[in-house]
Amino acid sequence: MIVAFRENVEGVLLACAELIEDPNYDLISAKDKDGLKQKMDFNGVNEVKVLGFRGIADTTTLVRNIFGKQGSRMFQRDPDVEGYIAMVLRHRSSAPIELVRFLCSCKDNVDLLYSGKSTTGKKYYNFVRDVTRSYHRLCMFSRPYFVNGVLSVKVDSPHQIGDMFCRWLARKNPDLPVSVIEGEIAWIGNGRHVGLEHFTKVPSSLAGSLEFSDARDEVDDMWDMYYDSQMIPNRRNKSHAKKLQPKASASMSGMSERDRYKVERGIANCTLDSFVS
Repeated sequence: MIVAFRENVEGVLLACAELIEDPNYDLISAKDKDGLKQKMDFNGVNEVKVLGFRGIADTTTLVRNIFGKQGSRMFQRDPDVEGYIAMVLRHRSSAPIELVRFLCSCKDNVDLLYSGKSTTGKKYYNFVRDVTRSYHRLCMFSRPYFVNGVLSVKVDSPHQIGDMFCRWLARKNPDLPVSVIEGEIAWIGNGRHVGLEHFTKVPSSLAGSLEFSDARDEVDDMWDMYYDSQMIPNRRNKSHAKKLQPKASASMSGMSERDRYKVERGIANCTLDSFVS
């Protein structure tokens, strides 16, 4: 028997439940229906049990049935089981089928997900932390800029976290449409301001054509001028500034790169009079 599951939290948990019932099941995973069809055609598979592609399952009940009662986690910041699976699936090295088999091996003992007692458990726990750190870096160091009234930012992360960052940015700016460009796609938040769904995904080429207002926003330029005007050379602490703006995070956005350049090379002569005028 072959079980095909969707590569999301619901699909992984449903596949776990099936595999626990019969460990001899073979597994196939896909991100969407088109991907599943391609894999089935390529492998010549006709009859499969499909999970997670239609309907909605109660993931809380699934977690309880698989792992039993959840105790306290190793660290307070650790996500719950659903969050754990979601973070692992976002990692660039994620292997959904291996993840399903690992979760099955942790049946009735949720602590094995976080303790790192096995090689696989340690690997996936590190995946969770890698993705979480990348997300926090985006929130701290990515500097959005205005394009036709849309708060936009290009992100470059090895993990699939563009949608997470877009949701965070949209919550921070509920009165503005936001666009997070990640390679060939763009995540749009607060899309109702530009005639789209509240949260949606569009090709990155379309994101540049969105408009929210006709007025040209000069917030970035104003911030640079104000930043430069308030800089006191005698109080400059380069080592401390480099810790606040790590070089590894400077590529998050254009403004971050400019901030890092100022940390390393200094800033242009500027006074508060320039900002006021």
